[in-house]
Amino acid sequence: MPREKVVCLVSGGIDSPVATALAARRFEILPLHFCLYPYTCEDSFLVAMRVLEDLRRKVGFEKLIVCPWAKVLRRIMSEKDRSHACLECRRGMFLAAEMVCQREGASGIVTGESLGQKASQTLTNLWATTAGLKFPVLRPLLGMDKVEIERLSKELGLWHEVHAGCCYAVPKHPRTRADPVRVDSLVKALHLEELIREQLDNVLEVRTFREDFRSYLEKLV
Repeated sequence: MPREKVVCLVSGGIDSPVATALAARRFEILPLHFCLYPYTCEDSFLVAMRVLEDLRRKVGFEKLIVCPWAKVLRRIMSEKDRSHACLECRRGMFLAAEMVCQREGASGIVTGESLGQKASQTLTNLWATTAGLKFPVLRPLLGMDKVEIERLSKELGLWHEVHAGCCYAVPKHPRTRADPVRVDSLVKALHLEELIREQLDNVLEVRTFREDFRSYLEKLV
């Protein structure tokens, strides 16, 4: 019997590759990476690709989907009040994952979120960014702390001394207890769903990790 497919949000940091490896024990995995460039440095994206290539060697997957995300971030950053920016961005990523699930026949979404580790990962904000989604969100690391996750990363052979993860769009004072109705209304006011659909029509499908990533970044600029 074929295994169910899940879309895994993978940043190239420490947590999400571990969550994806754990999900791979029970599901067919489809990694989805959001390319923030130029709202992150070029090297950060290249590091993420190395992390994901290593992940493929460990757990195996047919392809990686890279979604260009700079236009989404640019629209979010155009707001005068940017206290909800990370939540709008995160909500947008879940909407994108939902669309990928529909296109690829996947049954759920996997994230590397760990409760309280970031401003967007308070219990309230986890609800605010995922309320109303059509697919279940699986969080294998939810109750783990950073030390536990790093230990797992090393045990699974996924540990890298250098990880991706910086983002130049993070606000100075991110909101930690957001209202899901407010987040949803902000996302709708920015017409992010339509923009995300456009970006998903221009994804890079990575199958060999020999693709020309530098040329891809040049096109994004």
